[in-house]
Amino acid sequence: MSASSLTPDQARAHLVATVLRHLSRDAGRRSEALEEFMAVTLPDMDERGARVLSAMVPQLPESLYGKWAAMFVDRLQETVPHEHLAALCDGSEDNDATIALVYVMFMESEKMERQVAEDLHALGIAQDGENGPGDAGALLGAYLRARLTARGQGPAQ
Repeated sequence: MSASSLTPDQARAHLVATVLRHLSRDAGRRSEALEEFMAVTLPDMDERGARVLSAMVPQLPESLYGKWAAMFVDRLQETVPHEHLAALCDGSEDNDATIALVYVMFMESEKMERQVAEDLHALGIAQDGENGPGDAGALLGAYLRARLTARGQGPAQ
């Protein structure tokens, strides 16, 4: 089937699948990326501390990644003419990389930063219950926000 004959539903399925395929599920790569993130955002932290904090970051359920990918595609389909999306869905390496890059840019938007925070908060409540003591991920999030805010790099709340 040529890209020009893709239906909107077929384009949507390709876009979501492409985004999800580009997400790494390798535990080693995840640990390395988190440690690098800690080193960049908290340069005064030693390597061992970054490793310990990184290990505290909980795994997110696949359903959240699917939700965010669907939100991305919803926005694309609202703003980009179907012919352009169909051309982007040709399965080429370059176009799939473009889809992944645009997804990263979408995830860095102010709207998605709020959405991710809401989803993570809801996940914490769902896992711990309304009156639960909180989990290591919630404590880690509070710690990191406090550290970054103190350095003038985090959200002021």
